[in-house]
Amino acid sequence: MKKILSIYTVLLSVLLFSPDLSVAETGKSFSSDFLSSLPEVKKNRMKNEINFYYLENDLPVTVIYVSISFGKLYENSSNAGITEVLNKALTIGGSAAYPGNKLNEELESVGGQIQISAGWENIGIEIKVLSKYSSLAFKILGDILKNPVFDEAGVKLSKKLVIEKVRRDMDEPEEAGVLKLREIIFGGSGYGSVPTEKSIGGVDTEILKELWKKFVTGGNINIAVSSSIGEREIITLAGSELSEIVSGKRQYYSVDREKVLADIKSSSGVIYLIPSELEQATIYTGTLAPDIKYSGDYALYIVNYILGGGSFNSRLMNEIRVKRGLAYSVYSLIRNRRNTGVFISFAQTKNESVTEVLSLIRDNINKMCNEPVTKEELEWAKESIKNSYVFKFNNIDDLLANFFEIEYNDLDTEYFKNYLDNINSVTQLDVTGESSKIFKQGLVTVVVGSRKLEKELSMMGKVVVCDRVQ
Repeated sequence: MKKILSIYTVLLSVLLFSPDLSVAETGKSFSSDFLSSLPEVKKNRMKNEINFYYLENDLPVTVIYVSISFGKLYENSSNAGITEVLNKALTIGGSAAYPGNKLNEELESVGGQIQISAGWENIGIEIKVLSKYSSLAFKILGDILKNPVFDEAGVKLSKKLVIEKVRRDMDEPEEAGVLKLREIIFGGSGYGSVPTEKSIGGVDTEILKELWKKFVTGGNINIAVSSSIGEREIITLAGSELSEIVSGKRQYYSVDREKVLADIKSSSGVIYLIPSELEQATIYTGTLAPDIKYSGDYALYIVNYILGGGSFNSRLMNEIRVKRGLAYSVYSLIRNRRNTGVFISFAQTKNESVTEVLSLIRDNINKMCNEPVTKEELEWAKESIKNSYVFKFNNIDDLLANFFEIEYNDLDTEYFKNYLDNINSVTQLDVTGESSKIFKQGLVTVVVGSRKLEKELSMMGKVVVCDRVQ
């Protein structure tokens, strides 16, 4: 672990405090060679199995980052939205010693900040204070983890806020479309869990308390601290407030890959139409992608970059927007996580151009499977990825997000050090082979557009008119 941990220390000192060194020399690709010979980040494991990391900071501040392994990918159709409710309830309720507004007032009185966030695979807590108030920061953190307040009034308000957000999201074609796409692909669980008033309404204080008890255990928590205070003193402060947290193993979500693939296959010839009487229509296609440890992920990253992830030089942007002016926004993305992944393409166009744009998307995806990319495209993609790689480490938040990704996913300790070499080793044959594997398993298509599109779209496949959520 030492080699990979050293990456984060150097990036703190080089990228954050030496801006001139964070930019590659003109005409040269960014290289990760310097990542192998840098100072060590100190790692400790508390007796209750909390992983604890320390990064020395020259500035007189202490920043505490906490990652609890639980998030939206742990949800299903019956409790979809619970992560957001938990996030808001914790923000509103505070803790026993720092209830409600007292939590923020206490930190604001010393110029500090706290942020609680809900992600796909984690609940995040970030506390920032001047170093002289580090003891207070750890007291607040310890009380949140051990004694959160989930009272009826706070949970009721949290549910109301989440329901209002869901309603707003469903009024946006982009949100309605991608939610429906993921729901169909993943069968309403994990990536496919779609919050509804019913699923949110079923959450209560006791459910949140049980969830917190289940997931807030030592082995399910990672903590990283950047501070001007020495390591030993920081560990002492942490131990005094966190040692009472019970130990426990890391907990992960599960994905029934075979069922997902079967559902994609059965839905692949269908076009799901969500009626929306706006001038613009929104088109999504998507499918299951591999998990983050899959050996072909480097090739898939390049597949996506050439297809639609590489901005104006990508095929979808060039064919749909640049050459034909059919869409202002068009792109594709691929995201690989611990136990699953997803590929999505997106375009917005006028209702009268929907079938042409959808045909272009399908044609370009098929071309990725059946024709080798050119050497020029492959080299352009590799060079662009190399030169943008540094921005994965743009600030402390990015640094530790990457670092927690290594920890959560049990990735090789050399993952970031070797990343660009693995990208560089991808061949034209790899690109075609991985394109075939991912796209020939089937594609789900969702269109948010005029109800009148049903007849025209039916010439491209069976059309199912559906509500925004099932």
